[in-house]
Amino acid sequence: MIQRIQTVFLLLAIVALGLFLWLPLITVEAPHFSDSTKGFEVTHTLPFMQQPYIYFINAILVLTAIGFTLISIFLFKKRSLQTLLCWFAILVIVSAQAFVFYKYQTKVFMGDVVFREWNVFSAVAVVLEILAIVYIRKDEEKIRSLDRLR
Repeated sequence: MIQRIQTVFLLLAIVALGLFLWLPLITVEAPHFSDSTKGFEVTHTLPFMQQPYIYFINAILVLTAIGFTLISIFLFKKRSLQTLLCWFAILVIVSAQAFVFYKYQTKVFMGDVVFREWNVFSAVAVVLEILAIVYIRKDEEKIRSLDRLR
């Protein structure tokens, strides 16, 4: 399990997603004022029964992607399911980044709203997931070629 290269890629994707959740993604700047919003603080407020509730949508999406990636590490014998979970993780990561970009675009403030460079960690996680999928397919091809030799 650990000696396979796709496991290393998946573990690095989990680390990149953790950093995406922990580091500041949006900064609000004005003269004599600066406020950063970390990844897990990117929220959305919706009314529920005439009460405003805060939903941590970005944290939910990123933690779901981390869960898919972690589960796919332990499914090394079921390579088709492992590939499917990696694709689902990519879809959820892209959704999380799209939500952060949406919150960046709709933030109203008398000053500058800055899209931080730490958002690149979501792209790094997507690339690592794709590399894991490529090496999972290579393992599958090796298994098929060994079955043909028998």
